[in-house]
Amino acid sequence: MTTIKSISRNRIVYHIIFWLVAFTFWLFTMFVASNFKNILKIEPVLMTLVFNLCFAFAVYFNLLVLLPYLFKRQRFFLYVISLLGIVSLAAFIIDFLLVYPLSNFVQGEKFFEELTFVVWVNFAFFTLIYVGITTFLSLMREWFVLQKISTQLKDIEREKLEAELKALKSQINPHFLFNTLNNLYSLTLDKSDKAPDLVLKLSDMMRYILYECNDRYVLLEKELDFIRNYLDLQKIRLDEAIPVKIEVKGNTAQNKIAPLLFEPLIENAFKHGAYGKNNNGFVNILFNFEEANKMELLIENRFDKSWPNEKGESKGIGIMNVSRRLELLYPEKHSLDIQEKGSLFTVILKIDLSK
Repeated sequence: MTTIKSISRNRIVYHIIFWLVAFTFWLFTMFVASNFKNILKIEPVLMTLVFNLCFAFAVYFNLLVLLPYLFKRQRFFLYVISLLGIVSLAAFIIDFLLVYPLSNFVQGEKFFEELTFVVWVNFAFFTLIYVGITTFLSLMREWFVLQKISTQLKDIEREKLEAELKALKSQINPHFLFNTLNNLYSLTLDKSDKAPDLVLKLSDMMRYILYECNDRYVLLEKELDFIRNYLDLQKIRLDEAIPVKIEVKGNTAQNKIAPLLFEPLIENAFKHGAYGKNNNGFVNILFNFEEANKMELLIENRFDKSWPNEKGESKGIGIMNVSRRLELLYPEKHSLDIQEKGSLFTVILKIDLSK
């Protein structure tokens, strides 16, 4: 409310300054025209006041009526006709007042002895200049206000986007950590020699998550290193029970990607496809960067509805999380295709990495 009152006060001050400048300009012009002979007379002041009151009538009728109700509603023909009418009326009023009610103050000035077309055209021209200047200033002010509002809305939208992205990313971290700690717990119970290696891998991965995933985008090579560590961790957990293959094609240098975008998809493959050699389980992962500023991720794993599966509220969170993050970070620049054909579960993710 305070801001609105401040803006209103500023507008009033600007209008007052405008008319004071206009009044001073006309008064000075009259003094110059008379070689400053009538500098102490009231006639120039009164005539200047008449001019500006009539100009103001045309200006504010345009600003308060014609612009909002005709021009901004795109009734341009009617707006032009109405504007010419109000300009003509203002010029006629000036001419009429100078010839009749104010004739005593302008006696001796042959220019104002009677209503003439030339005088009317001159005042119409000046009125149109006033209206044109104020219209331009009004539209420019509104444009700047709209730009400011647009910037504020974009800032708000960006803050909401960042908050949602952080919330989505925060869903991944505890979910990943919970699963890994469960695996570590199982290995320590078995007194496995692989527990120290798992702890080291986990340490590297948590360091990446905590210190390098705060930005919206990270170097693609770092994200791939994280995925390789994750796969090594899974191999330790599964004791090499199923074949896990990863292949990277193309150049990944200098490209960036949203952090932790691939891990939920790959985790989903292990969740559904890692149930031992006897079940012919496997996980194949292919990253393709051969096309400039484009990437494709292909994940394939064996899938059987009869296999045991993790149940609970977390089911499906990973893929939904990735899908939402893709919508926010790569709008109209990605495709996520999930297919289930017989015993084969396939995920194909394509992203345009160009900015």
